[in-house]
Amino acid sequence: MLKEILAHNERFTQERKIRHIGHTPQKHTAIVTCMDCRLVTLFEEALGVQRGDVLMLRTAGATISTPERTSAHSDLIRSLAGGIYLLGVREIIVVGHTECGLANVNPTVLTATMQALGVDPHELIVQEKLGDMNGLLRWLGAFHDVHVNVQEVVDVIRQSPFLPRISTHGLVIDIQTARLTVVTQDK
Repeated sequence: MLKEILAHNERFTQERKIRHIGHTPQKHTAIVTCMDCRLVTLFEEALGVQRGDVLMLRTAGATISTPERTSAHSDLIRSLAGGIYLLGVREIIVVGHTECGLANVNPTVLTATMQALGVDPHELIVQEKLGDMNGLLRWLGAFHDVHVNVQEVVDVIRQSPFLPRISTHGLVIDIQTARLTVVTQDK
C-alpha cells in the first residue's frame, strides 16, 4: 500500500497546484466523527465541507472510551481544547454513524482476533486492571446504540472543565444513504 500511496502522490503533486490556506478553520467548527473507511470523502460531501472549512477529528466510533469519560482527560478533549483556544473553534458537531464497528462488539471475535495477532486479552485485562472482558470493551469504547453514544460524547464535551461552554451538537449519519439525523442540538 505504501508504494501505491507514494506513486499516487508523485503524480498528484506534479498535476496539481495546491492553494495555500491558513490552519484556522474558516467555519470556526470542529467535527468529531468516526475513522470508518466508508466515511472517507462521503462524509465531507454529505456535510458540504471542504479543505480548510473545519477541524476534522476522527476517533474509533466518534467516541470517548468509558474510563476517559469521567475524568475528561481524553485525547479528543485535548484536541478540542487546542482547536478552541488556539484555532478559533466556536462550535462542535459530533457525528456518529450507523453500522459502526464499535457498536455491539462481539467479545468472542475480539478475543480471537487479539490472540491471532499475538496479544493475550486475559493477560492484558489483568495487567491494565480492566477487571474483566467488559472492562476491555469499555476501554475500547464499545457501545450498543449510536444515538446514545453520540449523546453521551456530547455530554462529556459540554461538561468538560477543560472546555468553555460553546455550541455542541450531536448527529448520526446513515452509512448507506448519508442522511443526517439530529440527536441533540444547542439552541
